[in-house]
Amino acid sequence: MPKYLKISLFLILILLFFYGGFFYANRVNANRVKQAAKISEASGSNFNLLNPILPFVNDIGLDYHELKSFKPQIEAYIKNKKSENPDLHISFYFRDLCGGLWSGVNENEFFSPASLFKLPVMIALLKKAEKDPEALKIGIKYKAKDYENIEEESGFKKEEGKFYTTDDLLTQMICYSDNTASLILLSFLGDSSILKVISDLNMNVGSQYDNNTNFVSVKAYAGIFRVLFNASYLNKQMSEKALRLLCQSQYSKGIRSAVPQEIKVAHKYGKRDIVGENGKINSVQLHHFGIVYHAKKPYIIGVMTRGGSIALKEKIIHDIAEIAYNEVDKQCSKNHDNQVFKE
Repeated sequence: MPKYLKISLFLILILLFFYGGFFYANRVNANRVKQAAKISEASGSNFNLLNPILPFVNDIGLDYHELKSFKPQIEAYIKNKKSENPDLHISFYFRDLCGGLWSGVNENEFFSPASLFKLPVMIALLKKAEKDPEALKIGIKYKAKDYENIEEESGFKKEEGKFYTTDDLLTQMICYSDNTASLILLSFLGDSSILKVISDLNMNVGSQYDNNTNFVSVKAYAGIFRVLFNASYLNKQMSEKALRLLCQSQYSKGIRSAVPQEIKVAHKYGKRDIVGENGKINSVQLHHFGIVYHAKKPYIIGVMTRGGSIALKEKIIHDIAEIAYNEVDKQCSKNHDNQVFKE
C-alpha cells in the first residue's frame, strides 16, 4: 500500500476515534441529565441545591420551622437554683435535629463522665462488629470473685460460671448501666479501642485522667448522640442497634420522667459516687443525655450537674428537660402549616 494511503487511513481512524469518543461522552452526559431529571421528578422537586430531604418532610411529618430560642428560660431556672444552692454546677445543651438551633448554658464546663463512659465502650464494640459480626457472639465466662468489689448502680444479676456473649453484656451495660458488664467488655476490647473512639468523636480527652477527673463537657458529649442519629461513625445497622438499646434504658428519672411515656427517648445517665469513711455513698455528680423522638421535631438534650443532694440533682434534670419538651411541643403545635418546601 502506498505510503500516502497509509497516512490517510491513519488520519481517518484518528478522526473516527475522536468523534466517536465525543458522541459517546455526549450520550453519557445526556443519560446522566435524564437520570437526574427522573430523580428530581420522582421527588417532586426541581430544587437540586436544597436539602434533599425537604420534598419528603410533609410525608414524614417533621417540622422544619426554626425554633425560637428558649435559652433565657433555662438560664433563669439555673440562676434561681444556684442562688438557693451556691455549690451547684449545672450545664445544659440542646440541639434541634430538624433545624439549626442549638443552645447551651455553661456548655464548656468539664465534669466527670462516670457511667457515661459506657457509650464509647458500646461504640467500640459495635465498630468491631461492623467488620466481624461474630464479635457479638463471643462467650465470656463470668467469675464473681473478679468483680466482688464493684459497686453496681442498677446492675443485672449474673450467675457464677455462666458464659455471657458480648451482645448479652452490651445489653446489660446499656439497659441496666451494669458496671461489671462494662469492665468485662473493656477488658475484651482493650483500652486502645476505647481511646480511639473517644479521639475519633473529638471528645478531647487528655492523657492525665481517671474516674475522678473532670474532662468531659455537655456539648462534647452530646455530639455522640448526633453521630449515632446520623449514622456518621457506625453504619446504619449498628447505629440503629445502639439507639434501640438506649431506648430500653431502665433509668426512669430525669429526662425520661419529663417526657410523655409514649414518646421514645434514647438516653444514658451517669452518676459519679464517692464512698465515705462511714460507708455512705455520696453521689457528687449526676448527668443525663438523650435524643427525644418528638413526632415533629426530634432533639438532643443533655444536662450535667455537680453539687447538692442526689434528689436535688434529679429534680433539676427533670425540670430542665420538662421546660425543653414543653417549649418544643408548644412551638410545633403553633406551626399548623408545616409545608416549608413548596414548588
